[in-house]
Amino acid sequence: MKHLLFILVAFFALAACSSYSSFNQPEIVNDNTSELATNELADSTEYELLILDIGFENWFVTRNMPATARTNSYYKNWNHRYVTEWNIKHSQGHPYFENHIYYDPFEDYGFDINYKLYHYFQFVEEKTGVILVQRGR
Repeated sequence: MKHLLFILVAFFALAACSSYSSFNQPEIVNDNTSELATNELADSTEYELLILDIGFENWFVTRNMPATARTNSYYKNWNHRYVTEWNIKHSQGHPYFENHIYYDPFEDYGFDINYKLYHYFQFVEEKTGVILVQRGR
């Protein structure tokens, strides 16, 4: 009886392990969409920009220009400059720049995040009168 119980436990353990590994396998598709299915599994990270500054949403709705006016790389490059200057002011103890911003210039945050972050820096410059990055206007 003990041997039968041991064999049943071993069988169920092996069955459980083999069924778990099937969850980790990408679905095999027989047409040209198999590459697309694999890419969707690999890129599942989503980002959200949460701005708690009072007045930004109203400012953003009334003052921003059409999103298609610039490219994602334009916003990404400016955001990298702005974040660098923001973090310098934060490390110097400037009263408005209370938080450190973690922004990886090599990470793809997507167009919407870069667009809104860029406009947030414009809002901060206008609201505080502190110029983060000198621009040739």
